[in-house]
Amino acid sequence: MRHRILLFLLIISLYGFSQEFNAGVYGGAVASQLDGDTYDGYNKAGFIAGAYVNRNFKKQLSWQMGLRYIQKGSKRVSEKLGIYYKSQLHYMEIPLTIRYYYFKKVDIEGGISAGYLIKALEDKGGYGLAEADPPFNKFEASALFGLNYHFSDKIAVAGHFSYSITSVRPYSSGYEAFMDKGQHNNLFYFTLIYKLSSWK
Repeated sequence: MRHRILLFLLIISLYGFSQEFNAGVYGGAVASQLDGDTYDGYNKAGFIAGAYVNRNFKKQLSWQMGLRYIQKGSKRVSEKLGIYYKSQLHYMEIPLTIRYYYFKKVDIEGGISAGYLIKALEDKGGYGLAEADPPFNKFEASALFGLNYHFSDKIAVAGHFSYSITSVRPYSSGYEAFMDKGQHNNLFYFTLIYKLSSWK
């Protein structure tokens, strides 16, 4: 509940500054996997919701900052192989991006996101979700890239890819290499955007 209140207060404050900044809210679906858990495929469905502000600093460029809640994790079910695994990770994130307006209705977005893990659950056999063991790291840094299409001054849709730069959990075996220190979140997310103010 407290995260919903925080998001609501952010939206209200962003709307108050809409004379200087463009602001908006969005929600959508996530398809994710956890690289390094041995289970391939974007099989874990999740939800994303957030708000943002952005401001142009050149004719075709703007910076953007936001706050969002996002569900990540992985899932693999195979009766033939006797496999059932599901991880459910709940994050609050602050994404910072640069947007390049390639066409009037299309812009490209890229940047980084800082995430805080609210809760991490696992089901290792179909017996129900429990606290993740071993535990996941509380903080995550990730890179993101996306494409936004604007239907109008108020409505847009977007597709993004995100990958964690820092590992989200060490390997259970204890293996660690210079560029490979554990598991990583790997996901696509698709959102519907409502703009609280028109683009400037």
